[in-house]
Amino acid sequence: MDFLEHLPSTSAYHAALAQDEELAGELVESGDEQAVKPRPPDLTEWGPDVQVLAEVRDLLASLLAVTVKANGGKPPKPTPYPRPETALQRVKRRVRFARHSELVRRVLPGRSE
Repeated sequence: MDFLEHLPSTSAYHAALAQDEELAGELVESGDEQAVKPRPPDLTEWGPDVQVLAEVRDLLASLLAVTVKANGGKPPKPTPYPRPETALQRVKRRVRFARHSELVRRVLPGRSE
């Protein structure tokens, strides 16, 4: 399983998992949000070329939103292309969330979990 999980996201294995309707049904029924939610790309698949393409895509999405707004429309909010996430970023996010939860607990004692 370790070898299979470390295959590139473009491999036949990952394509087969993504197309398996029985597996998709089980994941949805289990309520496992992490399994259903798309993951950011792996660091092993993120290079300078992908970085530049992601930045160009984000700039084009912003330009499209500005163009729609300038012509009197209501543009959709541009969503950035997902970037890989490092362990340091995950730990910082957990620490921020813990600090926020502690602050909410202290300020709103009856409303926190």
